[in-house]
Amino acid sequence: MEDTATNGPFQIAALVLAGGLSRRSGAVNKLLADVGGRPMVSAVAAMAVAAGVSRVIVVSGHDAAAVEAAVANTSAECIHNPEFHEGMASSIRHGIAALDDGIDGVLICLGDMPWVAASTLVALAEAYDPDAAHEICRPMHDGKPGNPVLFGRRHFPALSALQGDQGGKGLLRQNADVVFNVAVNDAGIFRDLDVVAS
Repeated sequence: MEDTATNGPFQIAALVLAGGLSRRSGAVNKLLADVGGRPMVSAVAAMAVAAGVSRVIVVSGHDAAAVEAAVANTSAECIHNPEFHEGMASSIRHGIAALDDGIDGVLICLGDMPWVAASTLVALAEAYDPDAAHEICRPMHDGKPGNPVLFGRRHFPALSALQGDQGGKGLLRQNADVVFNVAVNDAGIFRDLDVVAS
């Protein structure tokens, strides 16, 4: 049984980005690929739910009906990104817009990374502390950074301003003074379907 996030005094949400076109997978939507007997995106949503964060929101786009059906057996919420053709940034924007004012931080989870442990999300949520300059929390394993990354509320406007197929890497560079690296025993933070298939 995984530990669940207490989040201390903070409310942390998780966005599962599941709106991509899966261009490298050809006609097949990789988010629906079987991983351990369930669609990959369902495994990611279930992992985020198991971490015990305040809200889990799956942002669908391409093949939305199938993606939303795949996560229906979890307690994750679904929102649709009608601008998914614009790339990853549009899903981040829609996800941030869906968060209520009580959310202090957000974990940006990639829908094709089902091997991340729920305990990693717990560790990131528990490390978040803006008073200690832990505004962006990033998992590290064997000295290398991975995903997901937690961004504090102060960075929501910058996340909402991203464009194209851009994620949060640029924000990490621009805000290096408030990035806190969280050591985890989880090689899943590097592993996605493209890595496994290559």
